[in-house]
Formats: sequence, structure tokens, C-alpha cells
Amino acid sequence: MSKYIFHLRGLTCANCAGKIEEALKKMPDMEKLHYDFLNDELILESEKESKDLKIEIQEVVDSIEDGVIVTEEIGEEIEEEEEEENFSIYKCIFVFLGLIFLHFIKLDEKISLISYLILYVIIGYDIVKPSILKITKGNFMDEKFLMTVASLAAIIAGEYAEAVAVMLFYTVGEIIQDKAVDSSKNSIKEALKLKPEFANLKKADTVKKVDPAEVSVGEIIVIMPGEKVPLDGKIIKGSSNLDTSNISGEFAPISLEVGDEITSGFVNLDSSLEVEVTKEYKEGTIAKIIDMVKNASSSKAKVEKFITRFAKIYTPIVIGLAVLLFLVLNFASSLTFKESIYRAAIFLVISCPCALAISVPLTIFAGIGSLSRRSIFVKGGNSIEALTDIEGIAFDKTGTVTNGEFTIAEVEEIKASKDEILEIASVGEMYSTHPIGKAIVKSFETKKIPQDLKNFGGKGIEFELEGKTYLVGNKKLMDDFSLKLEKDSNSNYVDVFVADKKEILGIIKLKDEIKDAVKESVINLHKRGIKTYMFSGDKENVVKEIASEVGIDYYKGSLLPDDKVREIKKIEKNKKIAFVGDGTNDAPSLASAYLGISMGSGSDIAIETSDIVLLKNDISSVVRGIDIAKKVKKIAYQNIFIALFLKVLVLIFGAVGYVSMPLAVFADVGVALICILNSLRVFREE
Repeated sequence: MSKYIFHLRGLTCANCAGKIEEALKKMPDMEKLHYDFLNDELILESEKESKDLKIEIQEVVDSIEDGVIVTEEIGEEIEEEEEEENFSIYKCIFVFLGLIFLHFIKLDEKISLISYLILYVIIGYDIVKPSILKITKGNFMDEKFLMTVASLAAIIAGEYAEAVAVMLFYTVGEIIQDKAVDSSKNSIKEALKLKPEFANLKKADTVKKVDPAEVSVGEIIVIMPGEKVPLDGKIIKGSSNLDTSNISGEFAPISLEVGDEITSGFVNLDSSLEVEVTKEYKEGTIAKIIDMVKNASSSKAKVEKFITRFAKIYTPIVIGLAVLLFLVLNFASSLTFKESIYRAAIFLVISCPCALAISVPLTIFAGIGSLSRRSIFVKGGNSIEALTDIEGIAFDKTGTVTNGEFTIAEVEEIKASKDEILEIASVGEMYSTHPIGKAIVKSFETKKIPQDLKNFGGKGIEFELEGKTYLVGNKKLMDDFSLKLEKDSNSNYVDVFVADKKEILGIIKLKDEIKDAVKESVINLHKRGIKTYMFSGDKENVVKEIASEVGIDYYKGSLLPDDKVREIKKIEKNKKIAFVGDGTNDAPSLASAYLGISMGSGSDIAIETSDIVLLKNDISSVVRGIDIAKKVKKIAYQNIFIALFLKVLVLIFGAVGYVSMPLAVFADVGVALICILNSLRVFREE
């Protein structure tokens, strides 16, 4: 099996895209097939050759949507599309001026008829031709066929100006729809510009520009002023200010120096840096964001799935009603054959479900784009919908509610000196990725290496140093080894115990500051009727103090990862909750909650497990995300109501003869445009 990516250039109809995907999934020798409407990418696996697949896919596409080109390259077709779009605009202007001329200037009847027919061919050729060709393939019930029937019915009835107007209105509507879809797509594709184009790989005394994907962990890259950081790593030479707004949304530059970690997507502002790569490109921050954005359209919200199912039922029912209307009017009323078919054609045009088919997915696209503009990345429309359903939010403490940048407040000497305690702890935590471990390592430089290191999840570590066994961890680890203090430590600091197998040697006490926006964010969540919780592995009195300060409703400390999951499951018996965390130990909670939300600065596994990533590392983004998600859902349902209400209203009036053909076209194209413009309100700041 080989993986292929084909581009369907010129496909702007979400409804047609769904039909193409459905038809291709029925084809043999095409596995794991998915069409990404956002990026115009058809992704599949097959044993066949690329050229054979391309031919088969093009045949299926041609049977559903004319004028769409299947290609593996995307450069030339974009220019061709722009030329075709400009040509369509010129045609519309010419035909519009022609209609005005024929309306005000009285010509001979034959010349007038020929003039109208010329205008009809100019504006309608690209609509009528594919409609006629599709009849032979049995897959012709789309909006182009409906417009063809409507315009031909107008010609039969002698309404030549109306026939031209139908095609003109439809073409103008299609151009505006395409522009709206492109605008919404481009808002999401802005995130894809984060992708670095190259990395400066250093080998001996030479520097070579290479693809970031070719750089391995441990290799050295050089980042010059003005360049984008291509890979995650650690600075080994130089210092500079960096613009992090691409990732965090914060416009204030940060200063980094030797020893600091640097994230892909940052922009170097001042001085050249040498960086040791710590993650391959595909595992880096930017690659994960881009992958998230590219796949966001594959997970559909319930409302999108409803519209897809509804359109399948709705369209054939209304087509049947149009045929029935013609028969009743022709045989059971005083209307002539021409009048009956004209009125049935009007009914048929109104019935087209394109307003629903395009506006709801477009609203979801707009929502994804609006969120990504604010450094909130979702894994799909279903995540947006889930945001609107949550009734409670549970937070991890360290790195989520607090900064996660610990400093040592004091060292309590019990059976060893301060330096001895710090040295033992620094050796043990040498490989730690936890903020507490990093703070300890930073406090004491040592070149000693731990031996036989064992990790006790959520408790601490055991290791050997110079022939002796040591323990570094929390009180639970001390209890497991039956090591007791003469009196309990009840401080509001985070306590890290250092011990050997016989006794506790000392306690390192660390403090962590609360993030600036947390208190205000909790207040805003309460205003929206959302309960707040905080679960942490830190001791109860530390968690209690922080929860009280920021106003969190319910808290619990001294929890292991499994304990957090149990707490979440208890709450979810009565309400849907989201869990917000950033650490590796938060992954089980992120996976088990109704909605998992991780901080962009968090561990790889936390980001992969979550449904939403907040690159701003600020829980105020949760509040903003909920507001945008609710707006998206509200607009999606508004569009459903607008489309159905107006269509049903015009259908009723059309059936009894109070609707002209241009008004019928408005009920189709015009309603679609109203819904599209309503969808684009998602981008508007409030």
C-alpha cells in the first residue's frame, strides 16, 4: 500500500465534495480515503499506480461535478482558476449590460430574440452543457440541472429575459459563494504559514540549508536574525530576543539564552543562535499544529452530519413534489402545459438545498479559523460543538492555574546540609521534565550521574549515587518506604523530600506563582454557568490555598493520575466537563474527560491526547473559546432556520403562482448568500 494525495482544483461545493467522497469510498483498491475540503486534498492508500488512480478519480469527479481537475501538483491550476474566475466576472458584466440595453431599447422581435439567446449561451453554456452530459450518467440532480430546467422552462414560456436572468443570478451567486468559501479557508490556512521552509544545518565548519524534516535529534542548527525557528531544541550558543506571537499570540518578545529551550515557530529578532535539536520535525510544536489544522475538517460536528443526512431525504422528496405539482396543474386546473411546467420548474429551483449544504460547513470552517487566529487549535468541528456543551471545567494546578516555574523558597536541613540535600536531589532529577524537577536541577550544578534510576508514577524516584540508594519525592513515596518525620510539614509550599533508605535527610520547599488572568477567567466561567474544579498531585493545603485565592468551586490535592481520572468520572455522572492540563501525567485525564484541553507548552502526549490546544498557555483562552464556539453553533442553527423558513415560504407561494423565476432563483442563490454572509459573522469581534 502506498499513500497518495491528490488535489481537486476548482471544487468549491461542500455538498458535491461529500458526494465525491462517498462515491470514491465505494471504489475498489482505495483504502483509508478522506477528502479534506479545507485544503483541497484527497488522501488515500492504494496498491495501484498514481497515474491509474488519477484517471479513475477524474472519471468519478466528472460524473458528479464538471470542471474539477484532479492533480498531484497545485501550482499551475491555481493560476488557471484565477483566469477562469476573472473571465466569469467579465461575462456577468457583459450579460448584465446586455439585459439593461435590451430592456430600454426596443428592437425588432427577431433581433431581440436572437440577442437574448446569444446572452443566454454566453452566460449559460458552462451550466447547461455539464447538466446535459450528467443526464446520461444518471447523477444529474444538482443545482446546475435545476437552473437549466428553470431557464429552459422560461424560454418555453416566452420569458427570454427571465431565462437569461436566472443564469446571470446563479453565476453571480456562485462567484460570491466561491469567494466566501475561499475567504473562510484562507483564514484557517494562515496557521499553515507557521511551517518553516528550511533549517540551517551545521556540519563541522559549514552551514547548509536543508528541509527541516531531514534534521535529526542531536544535530546543530543555526538560526539567523529574521528567520523562523524550524525545530524545537535547546540553545547552546548565543542569546537573542524572539517573537513568539505566531505560537502564543503574545506580541511582547521574550529573551532566551544558552540552556533555554526554544520552540519551532518563534521568529529570531536580534542575534544568531546555535540550537541543539531535541525533537524531530514531525514531533515538534509546529508540525503538530499544522497536522491539527489540516485534519480539522475531517471530524464533523453533529449539525454537519444532520445536514448531510437531511439533504439526501429532502432533495428527492421536493423533486417528487415538483413532478406531482406539474401533473396536478396540467390535468386538474385551467393552466396550460407551458404555464404548468413553468410553475413546476420554479418549485424545483426553490427546492435546491445548496444554502444548507454550503452555509453550515462554512460556519464550522469560520469557527475553526476564528479560533486559530486566537491561538486556539481544535481537532475538528465536533470539538467546537463539545465546547458549547460543557457544564464544568477541571484544571490541573501546575502549569495551568500556576506558572509552573518553581523557585526554591527554603531547604529544611534534617540529617544533611543544604548543599548535600540539593546535590542529591539535582542528580536524581537530572532527566526530569517536570517543572519541579527542572527547578531543583537549576539550583545546583553537578556532573554526577544517577544509577539504576526507578520512577514511581506521581510519587518520585529511587536511584543510586556513589554506592548509596536515595529517594526523592513527595510524602507518599516516604510513606511507601516507611520513612516518617517527627512532625508533619504543614507549610503552603510544595515539599520535595530527600532521603536514603533509613531516614529523611531534608525537605526542599518550592513555591509557584498563580498566573495573572486565572482569577478573572474563573469569574467569567462562573458568569457563564460553568462550575470549576482543580485536581492536583500537590498536597491538600497548597491546593486549598490556591483554589480559595482564585475562586475555584471544588478542589482536591494529593492525587495520582488514576485518582484524577476517578474524580472526573464521578463528576461526569451528572455533567459534561472539560479537563485542562499540560503534563504527561495529565494525559489519562485529558483522554477520559468529555473534552480534553491542553496547554501548548505541555508535553507531547498531552497535546496528542487532547481535543483542543491553547498555545497562549492562558486559561482566559478557554473562556474565549467557549464564546466563539457558542457563536458558531448559534449561527449554524440560524442558517438552518433561515434557509428552511424562506424556502418553505417561497415554495408555498410558488406552488400557487405568486413567485416569478427571478424570485425563485433568489430563494436558492439569494438565501445561500444570506446564510454565507451570516456565517462570516463568526470572524467579527464582539
